[in-house]
Amino acid sequence: MGRGSLQGRGEFSLRSRGRASGFLLAAGLAALFIAGEAIRLGIATSLEDSANPTELRRALTLDPDNPKLHHRLGLVYSYAPGGNNPSEALRHLRRATELNPHRAIYWLSLASACDSMRDTVCADRALEHALRLSPMTPRLHWIAANRYLLTDRPEAALPQFRRLLELSSEYNWPAFRLCLEAVGDPLMVLEKVLPNRADAKLRLDYVNFLSAQGDADFAYRVWVQTVAAAFPFPLSSAEPYLQRLLELGRYKEAIDVWQDLERLGIVKKPATGEPDNLIFNGDFEQVPLNAGFDWRTPEVPYLSLAFPDSGAYRGSRCLRLDFTVGRNDESEAVYQFVPVVPDQGYSLTAYARSDSITSDSGPRLRVLDPACPACLDVSSETTVGTTPWHPVSLKFSTGAQAQVVRVSVWRPRSRAFPTEITGTFWLDAVSLERLDLQKSEVRSKK
Repeated sequence: MGRGSLQGRGEFSLRSRGRASGFLLAAGLAALFIAGEAIRLGIATSLEDSANPTELRRALTLDPDNPKLHHRLGLVYSYAPGGNNPSEALRHLRRATELNPHRAIYWLSLASACDSMRDTVCADRALEHALRLSPMTPRLHWIAANRYLLTDRPEAALPQFRRLLELSSEYNWPAFRLCLEAVGDPLMVLEKVLPNRADAKLRLDYVNFLSAQGDADFAYRVWVQTVAAAFPFPLSSAEPYLQRLLELGRYKEAIDVWQDLERLGIVKKPATGEPDNLIFNGDFEQVPLNAGFDWRTPEVPYLSLAFPDSGAYRGSRCLRLDFTVGRNDESEAVYQFVPVVPDQGYSLTAYARSDSITSDSGPRLRVLDPACPACLDVSSETTVGTTPWHPVSLKFSTGAQAQVVRVSVWRPRSRAFPTEITGTFWLDAVSLERLDLQKSEVRSKK
Protein backbone atom coordinates (compact mmCIF):
# COMPACT_ATOMS: atom_id res chain seq x y z
CA MET A 1 0.00 0.00 0.00
CA GLY A 2 1.37 3.44 -0.98
CA ARG A 3 1.88 6.54 1.07
CA GLY A 4 -1.06 8.33 -0.66
CA SER A 5 -3.50 5.54 0.20
CA LEU A 6 -2.33 5.68 3.80
CA GLN A 7 -3.18 9.35 4.03
CA GLY A 8 -6.59 8.80 2.42
CA ARG A 9 -7.45 5.91 4.71
CA GLY A 10 -6.56 7.95 7.86
CA GLU A 11 -8.69 10.87 6.69
CA PHE A 12 -11.63 8.54 5.93
CA SER A 13 -11.38 6.97 9.45
CA LEU A 14 -11.54 10.38 11.13
CA ARG A 15 -14.51 11.52 9.09
CA SER A 16 -16.51 8.28 9.68
CA ARG A 17 -16.37 8.40 13.48
CA GLY A 18 -18.81 10.76 15.24
CA ARG A 19 -18.59 9.85 18.87
CA ALA A 20 -15.66 10.37 21.24
CA SER A 21 -15.27 6.71 22.14
CA GLY A 22 -15.35 5.75 18.52
CA PHE A 23 -12.79 8.43 17.73
CA LEU A 24 -10.44 7.19 20.45
CA LEU A 25 -10.80 3.62 19.24
CA ALA A 26 -10.19 4.67 15.68
CA ALA A 27 -7.22 6.74 16.73
CA GLY A 28 -5.75 3.78 18.56
CA LEU A 29 -6.29 1.48 15.59
CA ALA A 30 -4.82 4.09 13.24
CA ALA A 31 -1.77 4.45 15.44
CA LEU A 32 -1.24 0.72 15.44
CA PHE A 33 -1.69 0.58 11.66
CA ILE A 34 0.70 3.49 11.03
CA ALA A 35 3.31 1.94 13.31
CA GLY A 36 3.05 -1.34 11.43
CA GLU A 37 3.22 0.51 8.10
CA ALA A 38 6.31 2.41 9.25
CA ILE A 39 8.02 -0.85 10.15
CA ARG A 40 7.07 -2.33 6.78
CA LEU A 41 8.29 0.70 4.84
CA GLY A 42 11.47 0.83 6.91
CA ILE A 43 12.28 -2.72 5.92
CA ALA A 44 11.62 -1.89 2.28
CA THR A 45 13.76 1.26 2.48
CA SER A 46 16.65 -0.68 3.98
CA LEU A 47 16.68 -2.80 0.82
CA GLU A 48 16.51 0.08 -1.65
CA ASP A 49 20.28 0.14 -2.25
CA SER A 50 20.63 -3.62 -2.55
CA ALA A 51 22.10 -5.21 -5.66
CA ASN A 52 20.33 -8.50 -4.95
CA PRO A 53 17.22 -8.91 -7.15
CA THR A 54 15.66 -11.33 -4.66
CA GLU A 55 15.89 -8.79 -1.84
CA LEU A 56 14.54 -6.04 -4.07
CA ARG A 57 11.58 -8.15 -5.18
CA ARG A 58 10.86 -8.86 -1.52
CA ALA A 59 10.98 -5.12 -0.81
CA LEU A 60 8.48 -4.52 -3.62
CA THR A 61 6.03 -6.97 -2.09
CA LEU A 62 6.12 -4.79 1.01
CA ASP A 63 6.02 -1.46 -0.87
CA PRO A 64 4.83 -2.07 -4.46
CA ASP A 65 4.35 1.61 -5.28
CA ASN A 66 7.86 2.72 -4.33
CA PRO A 67 9.43 4.22 -7.48
CA LYS A 68 12.93 4.07 -6.02
CA LEU A 69 12.63 0.30 -5.58
CA HIS A 70 11.40 -0.16 -9.14
CA HIS A 71 14.23 2.03 -10.41
CA ARG A 72 16.81 0.11 -8.40
CA LEU A 73 15.54 -3.28 -9.53
CA GLY A 74 15.48 -2.06 -13.13
CA LEU A 75 19.14 -1.04 -12.84
CA VAL A 76 20.05 -4.39 -11.30
CA TYR A 77 18.32 -6.23 -14.15
CA SER A 78 20.15 -3.99 -16.61
CA TYR A 79 23.69 -4.11 -15.28
CA ALA A 80 24.23 -6.56 -12.42
CA PRO A 81 26.50 -9.52 -13.32
CA GLY A 82 24.40 -12.63 -13.75
CA GLY A 83 21.18 -10.69 -13.26
CA ASN A 84 20.74 -9.27 -16.75
CA ASN A 85 17.09 -9.33 -17.80
CA PRO A 86 16.37 -6.53 -20.33
CA SER A 87 12.61 -7.03 -20.52
CA GLU A 88 12.20 -6.99 -16.72
CA ALA A 89 14.56 -4.02 -16.49
CA LEU A 90 12.41 -2.12 -18.97
CA ARG A 91 9.20 -3.00 -17.11
CA HIS A 92 10.47 -1.81 -13.73
CA LEU A 93 12.12 1.34 -15.08
CA ARG A 94 8.97 2.30 -16.93
CA ARG A 95 6.97 1.70 -13.72
CA ALA A 96 9.35 4.02 -11.82
CA THR A 97 8.57 6.85 -14.25
CA GLU A 98 4.82 6.17 -13.93
CA LEU A 99 4.98 6.37 -10.14
CA ASN A 100 7.22 9.45 -10.11
CA PRO A 101 7.43 11.21 -13.48
CA HIS A 102 9.39 14.14 -11.98
CA ARG A 103 12.80 12.48 -11.58
CA ALA A 104 15.17 13.00 -14.51
CA ILE A 105 17.31 10.04 -13.47
CA TYR A 106 14.32 7.70 -13.83
CA TRP A 107 13.74 8.86 -17.40
CA LEU A 108 17.43 8.64 -18.21
CA SER A 109 17.57 5.04 -16.99
CA LEU A 110 14.47 4.24 -19.01
CA ALA A 111 16.08 5.76 -22.10
CA SER A 112 19.06 3.48 -21.63
CA ALA A 113 16.83 0.42 -21.23
CA CYS A 114 14.82 1.33 -24.33
CA ASP A 115 18.05 1.82 -26.23
CA SER A 116 19.24 -1.65 -25.24
CA MET A 117 15.99 -3.07 -26.63
CA ARG A 118 16.56 -1.15 -29.92
CA ASP A 119 13.45 0.93 -29.26
CA THR A 120 14.62 4.27 -30.60
CA VAL A 121 11.27 6.00 -30.24
CA CYS A 122 11.00 5.04 -26.56
CA ALA A 123 14.63 6.04 -25.89
CA ASP A 124 14.17 9.43 -27.57
CA ARG A 125 11.00 10.21 -25.64
CA ALA A 126 12.52 9.20 -22.32
CA LEU A 127 15.65 11.25 -22.98
CA GLU A 128 13.53 14.28 -23.91
CA HIS A 129 11.64 13.91 -20.62
CA ALA A 130 14.93 13.85 -18.71
CA LEU A 131 16.19 16.97 -20.50
CA ARG A 132 12.95 18.87 -19.81
CA LEU A 133 13.13 17.99 -16.12
CA SER A 134 16.80 18.87 -15.73
CA PRO A 135 17.78 21.30 -18.50
CA MET A 136 20.71 22.77 -16.55
CA THR A 137 22.53 19.45 -16.04
CA PRO A 138 25.53 19.30 -18.43
CA ARG A 139 25.85 15.52 -18.16
CA LEU A 140 22.39 15.01 -19.64
CA HIS A 141 23.24 17.09 -22.70
CA TRP A 142 26.52 15.18 -23.05
CA ILE A 143 24.63 11.86 -22.96
CA ALA A 144 22.02 13.10 -25.42
CA ALA A 145 24.62 14.44 -27.85
CA ASN A 146 26.57 11.19 -27.78
CA ARG A 147 23.43 9.13 -28.30
CA TYR A 148 22.45 11.17 -31.34
CA LEU A 149 25.92 10.70 -32.79
CA LEU A 150 25.81 6.96 -32.17
CA THR A 151 22.48 6.76 -33.97
CA ASP A 152 23.88 8.78 -36.90
CA ARG A 153 21.96 11.98 -36.21
CA PRO A 154 24.61 14.72 -36.06
CA GLU A 155 21.99 17.39 -36.86
CA ALA A 156 20.34 16.53 -33.52
CA ALA A 157 23.67 16.14 -31.68
CA LEU A 158 25.15 19.55 -32.51
CA PRO A 159 22.49 21.60 -30.64
CA GLN A 160 23.03 19.40 -27.59
CA PHE A 161 26.78 20.02 -27.75
CA ARG A 162 26.06 23.72 -28.13
CA ARG A 163 23.92 23.77 -24.99
CA LEU A 164 26.53 21.67 -23.17
CA LEU A 165 29.24 24.24 -23.90
CA GLU A 166 26.98 27.01 -22.65
CA LEU A 167 26.62 25.21 -19.32
CA SER A 168 30.10 23.82 -18.62
CA SER A 169 33.68 24.32 -19.79
CA GLU A 170 34.72 20.88 -18.54
CA TYR A 171 33.48 19.24 -21.74
CA ASN A 172 35.07 21.67 -24.21
CA TRP A 173 37.82 19.58 -25.76
CA PRO A 174 35.92 16.25 -25.74
CA ALA A 175 32.97 18.02 -27.38
CA PHE A 176 35.20 19.67 -29.99
CA ARG A 177 36.81 16.33 -30.79
CA LEU A 178 33.53 14.44 -31.21
CA CYS A 179 31.98 17.20 -33.30
CA LEU A 180 34.95 17.36 -35.66
CA GLU A 181 34.94 13.59 -36.03
CA ALA A 182 31.23 13.71 -36.82
CA VAL A 183 31.11 16.57 -39.34
CA GLY A 184 34.76 16.90 -40.39
CA ASP A 185 34.49 20.66 -40.79
CA PRO A 186 35.95 23.06 -38.19
CA LEU A 187 33.94 25.94 -39.66
CA MET A 188 30.66 24.06 -39.16
CA VAL A 189 31.64 23.33 -35.56
CA LEU A 190 32.39 27.02 -35.04
CA GLU A 191 29.05 28.12 -36.50
CA LYS A 192 26.77 25.35 -35.19
CA VAL A 193 28.29 24.37 -31.85
CA LEU A 194 29.99 27.34 -30.27
CA PRO A 195 27.31 29.46 -28.56
CA ASN A 196 26.35 32.62 -30.37
CA ARG A 197 27.44 34.92 -27.59
CA ALA A 198 30.41 36.99 -26.54
CA ASP A 199 32.46 34.22 -24.96
CA ALA A 200 36.00 34.84 -26.05
CA LYS A 201 37.38 32.28 -23.59
CA LEU A 202 35.37 29.47 -25.20
CA ARG A 203 36.44 30.52 -28.68
CA LEU A 204 40.06 30.64 -27.56
CA ASP A 205 39.69 27.17 -26.12
CA TYR A 206 38.61 26.12 -29.60
CA VAL A 207 41.66 27.93 -31.01
CA ASN A 208 43.92 26.05 -28.59
CA PHE A 209 42.25 22.75 -29.48
CA LEU A 210 42.61 23.27 -33.23
CA SER A 211 46.23 24.30 -32.84
CA ALA A 212 46.99 21.23 -30.72
CA GLN A 213 45.29 19.03 -33.35
CA GLY A 214 47.52 20.44 -36.09
CA ASP A 215 44.98 22.72 -37.78
CA ALA A 216 47.00 25.89 -37.26
CA ASP A 217 45.56 27.67 -40.30
CA PHE A 218 41.95 27.51 -39.16
CA ALA A 219 43.00 28.20 -35.55
CA TYR A 220 44.46 31.50 -36.72
CA ARG A 221 41.23 32.34 -38.59
CA VAL A 222 39.23 31.82 -35.41
CA TRP A 223 41.75 33.93 -33.49
CA VAL A 224 41.34 36.83 -35.92
CA GLN A 225 37.54 36.66 -35.63
CA THR A 226 37.71 36.49 -31.85
CA VAL A 227 39.99 39.48 -31.29
CA ALA A 228 38.11 41.52 -33.89
CA ALA A 229 35.13 41.50 -31.52
CA ALA A 230 37.39 43.12 -28.87
CA PHE A 231 35.77 41.25 -25.97
CA PRO A 232 38.06 40.93 -22.93
CA PHE A 233 39.76 37.70 -21.93
CA PRO A 234 42.70 36.80 -19.67
CA LEU A 235 46.17 36.15 -21.03
CA SER A 236 45.92 32.57 -19.76
CA SER A 237 43.29 31.87 -22.44
CA ALA A 238 45.65 32.89 -25.24
CA GLU A 239 49.00 31.77 -23.82
CA PRO A 240 48.79 28.07 -24.91
CA TYR A 241 48.05 29.12 -28.48
CA LEU A 242 50.85 31.67 -28.50
CA GLN A 243 53.28 29.11 -27.11
CA ARG A 244 52.19 26.57 -29.71
CA LEU A 245 52.83 29.05 -32.52
CA LEU A 246 56.37 29.65 -31.22
CA GLU A 247 57.00 25.91 -30.93
CA LEU A 248 55.79 25.37 -34.51
CA GLY A 249 57.99 28.19 -35.78
CA ARG A 250 54.97 30.16 -37.00
CA TYR A 251 56.64 33.36 -35.90
CA LYS A 252 54.70 35.78 -38.07
CA GLU A 253 51.40 34.61 -36.57
CA ALA A 254 52.90 34.63 -33.06
CA ILE A 255 54.02 38.24 -33.53
CA ASP A 256 50.54 39.20 -34.77
CA VAL A 257 48.92 37.51 -31.77
CA TRP A 258 51.25 39.34 -29.37
CA GLN A 259 50.49 42.67 -31.04
CA ASP A 260 46.75 41.91 -30.77
CA LEU A 261 47.20 41.28 -27.05
CA GLU A 262 48.97 44.60 -26.66
CA ARG A 263 46.31 46.42 -28.68
CA LEU A 264 43.53 44.97 -26.51
CA GLY A 265 45.39 45.89 -23.32
CA ILE A 266 45.69 42.26 -22.22
CA VAL A 267 49.46 42.63 -22.35
CA LYS A 268 50.59 45.99 -21.03
CA LYS A 269 53.77 47.60 -22.26
CA PRO A 270 56.10 48.88 -19.54
CA ALA A 271 55.79 52.59 -18.97
CA THR A 272 59.56 53.07 -19.13
CA GLY A 273 62.02 52.34 -21.89
CA GLU A 274 63.16 53.78 -25.19
CA PRO A 275 60.67 53.77 -28.07
CA ASP A 276 63.20 52.10 -30.41
CA ASN A 277 64.01 49.32 -27.96
CA LEU A 278 62.78 45.95 -29.29
CA ILE A 279 63.26 44.21 -25.91
CA PHE A 280 60.02 43.92 -23.99
CA ASN A 281 60.39 44.92 -20.32
CA GLY A 282 64.11 45.48 -20.75
CA ASP A 283 64.34 47.37 -17.44
CA PHE A 284 62.54 44.59 -15.51
CA GLU A 285 60.24 47.23 -14.04
CA GLN A 286 57.28 44.83 -14.18
CA VAL A 287 57.19 41.16 -13.26
CA PRO A 288 57.79 39.09 -16.42
CA LEU A 289 54.80 37.21 -17.82
CA ASN A 290 56.88 34.10 -18.50
CA ALA A 291 55.00 33.87 -21.79
CA GLY A 292 54.89 35.20 -25.32
CA PHE A 293 57.51 37.83 -26.13
CA ASP A 294 58.25 38.76 -22.51
CA TRP A 295 61.06 37.24 -20.44
CA ARG A 296 60.87 33.48 -19.82
CA THR A 297 62.29 31.87 -16.69
CA PRO A 298 62.89 28.12 -17.11
CA GLU A 299 63.63 25.92 -14.12
CA VAL A 300 67.40 25.79 -13.65
CA PRO A 301 68.89 23.70 -10.80
CA TYR A 302 70.98 25.54 -8.21
CA LEU A 303 70.15 28.92 -9.72
CA SER A 304 67.94 31.47 -7.96
CA LEU A 305 66.17 34.32 -9.77
CA ALA A 306 64.88 37.50 -8.18
CA PHE A 307 62.21 39.54 -10.00
CA PRO A 308 62.49 42.32 -9.15
CA ASP A 309 65.62 43.19 -7.22
CA SER A 310 66.49 46.62 -5.83
CA GLY A 311 69.72 48.45 -6.50
CA ALA A 312 69.00 48.83 -10.20
CA TYR A 313 71.27 50.56 -12.68
CA ARG A 314 68.31 52.77 -13.59
CA GLY A 315 64.75 52.84 -12.38
CA SER A 316 63.85 50.86 -9.28
CA ARG A 317 64.18 47.23 -10.36
CA CYS A 318 66.56 44.84 -12.06
CA LEU A 319 67.25 41.13 -12.51
CA ARG A 320 69.35 39.22 -9.99
CA LEU A 321 70.80 35.72 -10.44
CA ASP A 322 72.34 33.75 -7.57
CA PHE A 323 74.48 30.72 -8.37
CA THR A 324 73.88 29.02 -5.05
CA VAL A 325 75.85 25.76 -5.41
CA GLY A 326 79.19 25.37 -7.13
CA ARG A 327 78.52 23.52 -10.40
CA ASN A 328 79.99 23.50 -13.88
CA ASP A 329 76.69 23.36 -15.76
CA GLU A 330 75.57 25.17 -18.87
CA SER A 331 72.55 27.30 -17.97
CA GLU A 332 70.17 29.77 -19.54
CA ALA A 333 68.50 31.59 -16.70
CA VAL A 334 66.18 33.89 -18.65
CA TYR A 335 65.41 34.36 -22.31
CA GLN A 336 63.10 36.32 -24.57
CA PHE A 337 61.92 35.93 -28.16
CA VAL A 338 62.29 39.22 -30.02
CA PRO A 339 60.79 40.01 -33.46
CA VAL A 340 63.36 41.03 -36.07
CA VAL A 341 63.56 41.46 -39.85
CA PRO A 342 65.84 39.56 -42.23
CA ASP A 343 69.24 40.82 -43.36
CA GLN A 344 69.38 43.55 -40.76
CA GLY A 345 72.06 44.71 -38.38
CA TYR A 346 71.27 45.06 -34.66
CA SER A 347 72.96 46.26 -31.50
CA LEU A 348 72.27 44.57 -28.16
CA THR A 349 73.33 46.45 -25.02
CA ALA A 350 72.76 46.05 -21.28
CA TYR A 351 74.31 46.90 -17.92
CA ALA A 352 75.59 44.24 -15.55
CA ARG A 353 77.38 43.92 -12.25
CA SER A 354 78.62 40.94 -10.23
CA ASP A 355 79.70 39.79 -6.81
CA SER A 356 82.19 36.96 -6.33
CA ILE A 357 81.57 35.08 -9.59
CA THR A 358 84.12 32.29 -9.18
CA SER A 359 84.36 30.74 -12.64
CA ASP A 360 86.17 32.18 -15.64
CA SER A 361 82.99 31.39 -17.58
CA GLY A 362 80.44 33.77 -16.11
CA PRO A 363 77.05 34.98 -17.34
CA ARG A 364 76.83 36.77 -20.67
CA LEU A 365 74.23 37.87 -23.22
CA ARG A 366 73.51 35.49 -26.07
CA VAL A 367 71.59 35.92 -29.35
CA LEU A 368 70.37 32.85 -31.22
CA ASP A 369 68.17 32.34 -34.26
CA PRO A 370 65.84 29.55 -33.02
CA ALA A 371 64.89 28.59 -36.57
CA CYS A 372 68.52 28.39 -37.73
CA PRO A 373 71.11 28.24 -34.91
CA ALA A 374 73.84 27.69 -37.47
CA CYS A 375 72.90 31.03 -39.06
CA LEU A 376 73.17 33.07 -35.87
CA ASP A 377 74.61 32.20 -32.46
CA VAL A 378 76.68 34.97 -30.86
CA SER A 379 77.40 36.08 -27.30
CA SER A 380 78.82 39.07 -25.46
CA GLU A 381 81.82 39.28 -23.19
CA THR A 382 81.48 37.41 -19.89
CA THR A 383 81.24 38.91 -16.40
CA VAL A 384 83.38 37.35 -13.64
CA GLY A 385 84.66 38.25 -10.19
CA THR A 386 83.23 41.34 -8.49
CA THR A 387 82.39 44.25 -10.77
CA PRO A 388 80.36 47.49 -10.56
CA TRP A 389 77.67 48.33 -13.06
CA HIS A 390 79.26 48.23 -16.51
CA PRO A 391 78.01 47.99 -20.10
CA VAL A 392 77.94 44.73 -22.06
CA SER A 393 77.14 44.73 -25.74
CA LEU A 394 77.35 42.93 -29.05
CA LYS A 395 76.42 43.57 -32.65
CA PHE A 396 74.99 41.00 -35.02
CA SER A 397 73.10 40.65 -38.26
CA THR A 398 70.13 38.45 -39.03
CA GLY A 399 69.88 35.84 -41.75
CA ALA A 400 67.84 35.97 -44.91
CA GLN A 401 64.88 34.12 -43.37
CA ALA A 402 65.04 35.44 -39.79
CA GLN A 403 61.80 36.47 -38.08
CA VAL A 404 62.72 36.29 -34.39
CA VAL A 405 65.86 35.95 -32.30
CA ARG A 406 66.24 34.51 -28.85
CA VAL A 407 68.02 36.84 -26.42
CA SER A 408 69.14 35.19 -23.19
CA VAL A 409 71.42 35.31 -20.17
CA TRP A 410 73.68 32.34 -20.82
CA ARG A 411 76.47 30.66 -18.91
CA PRO A 412 78.42 27.99 -20.88
CA ARG A 413 80.46 25.30 -19.18
CA SER A 414 83.97 26.27 -18.16
CA ARG A 415 87.05 24.51 -19.51
CA ALA A 416 89.55 26.07 -17.09
CA PHE A 417 90.05 25.85 -13.34
CA PRO A 418 88.09 26.73 -11.28
CA THR A 419 85.25 25.32 -13.34
CA GLU A 420 82.41 25.57 -10.80
CA ILE A 421 80.48 28.81 -10.64
CA THR A 422 79.08 30.54 -7.57
CA GLY A 423 78.25 34.17 -6.87
CA THR A 424 75.68 36.76 -7.87
CA PHE A 425 74.96 38.53 -11.16
CA TRP A 426 72.71 41.54 -11.82
CA LEU A 427 71.33 42.73 -15.17
CA ASP A 428 69.42 45.88 -16.15
CA ALA A 429 68.63 48.22 -19.07
CA VAL A 430 68.62 45.54 -21.77
CA SER A 431 68.13 47.12 -25.20
CA LEU A 432 68.03 45.84 -28.76
CA GLU A 433 67.95 48.37 -31.58
CA ARG A 434 68.25 48.27 -35.34
CA LEU A 435 71.42 49.61 -36.89
CA ASP A 436 71.54 51.77 -39.97
CA LEU A 437 74.58 49.78 -41.09
CA GLN A 438 74.27 47.28 -43.89
CA LYS A 439 74.67 43.61 -43.07
CA SER A 440 78.13 43.49 -44.65
CA GLU A 441 79.28 46.40 -42.47
CA VAL A 442 78.13 44.66 -39.31
CA ARG A 443 80.05 41.54 -40.27
CA SER A 444 83.22 43.51 -40.98
CA LYS A 445 83.14 45.10 -37.51
CA LYS A 446 82.59 41.90 -35.54
